[in-house]
Amino acid sequence: MAPLSNSTEKCNAMTANPIVAKTPNPVVTITKPESSWTAHIVAGVIGGIVIFTVAAFFLLRKKHRGNGRSDSRSNPLLLAQQLSDTDSSGLSVTTQYAQFTMQNDIRFDRTLAKFRIPQEEIQNISLLARGGYGVVFRAKLGKIDIAMKQLLPSKAKELNAIQDFMNDIRLCACLKHPKIVKFVGISWSTLHDLAVLSEFMVNGDVMSLNHMEAKKPDDERMFQWLPRSSGGPCKTSIAAAVVDALVYLHSFEPCVIYRDLKSKNVLLSETWETKLSDFGISCVRSFEESTSLKMGAVAWIAPEVLIGGRYTEKADIYSFGVLLSELDTLQVPYAEMLNENGFSDARLAMLVSEGSLHPTFTENMPENLRSIADACLSF
Repeated sequence: MAPLSNSTEKCNAMTANPIVAKTPNPVVTITKPESSWTAHIVAGVIGGIVIFTVAAFFLLRKKHRGNGRSDSRSNPLLLAQQLSDTDSSGLSVTTQYAQFTMQNDIRFDRTLAKFRIPQEEIQNISLLARGGYGVVFRAKLGKIDIAMKQLLPSKAKELNAIQDFMNDIRLCACLKHPKIVKFVGISWSTLHDLAVLSEFMVNGDVMSLNHMEAKKPDDERMFQWLPRSSGGPCKTSIAAAVVDALVYLHSFEPCVIYRDLKSKNVLLSETWETKLSDFGISCVRSFEESTSLKMGAVAWIAPEVLIGGRYTEKADIYSFGVLLSELDTLQVPYAEMLNENGFSDARLAMLVSEGSLHPTFTENMPENLRSIADACLSF
């Protein structure tokens, strides 16, 4: 197999769209009249919404409570984060690199040694997506499909980017939740071709699903708030899965912040199970640290962050409200405005931060879910 570094370099002139996955919907065998089926559906949806509402309550309660003092013993990522935040001003690049190698290089981390996968075991590598910092490939590990993520070749030469990537890998390795994609392992031949491996989500991401559904006539759309007798994705179950994952992340002390919650990072499995992407979970705390995000990404960023505040779990909760708008409208937030010539991210950020622009919803959204969305978006 060609070195992973070669695979990364091939993506320099290539672009692609990310892939992602879902939560299984209730399966009901129709053995009674249609009215009986409808009763089952209504009961199932009501039950799902109740669970969703309870979980959302815990999220919203955390949003409005005061920030407590962090307990560094509870968050397995904190040590690595503190190391990467250490001021290295005045040190030569060689000295900084030497410190980094000793303190933070996961290649020498004994706790992660068991997760190393030899490069020769990774086969059938093909490009899936490329972003501002990294590139994602689809590959085979034995008979299993996996997603393989690496830094772009240009970023793999930057010490800070490598540190952040290693911190993300450390965090992914310790997260174990059914609604977050499973960490598989790490692989490398050198520092610059370091790769993190995770489970592959066959049905892609919710943003792509939204785009496909938006092109269909209303009566042909399969993606609805209510589950369908034929199965497939359900908006309510997707939203509930995301809440479940956020409650888990926010339960850490210090809180683990997802930071990049949007439909593109909500993935769907072959059986439509919903999971959050593991790539991008981080402890980035300020809007300035997100300036590399592509055009329009500020639509998901909380107003308090847009005006210079630090990222907290409250920002994730705001982004969840925006995600509910995406599920409801099948569009990215402010889509029409972003397509206008001359409408910039700076203009969008100003309108959102001053409270004069909000995500929209349709009249078809269940009332109690709309109430949850409004609560998430309030600040």
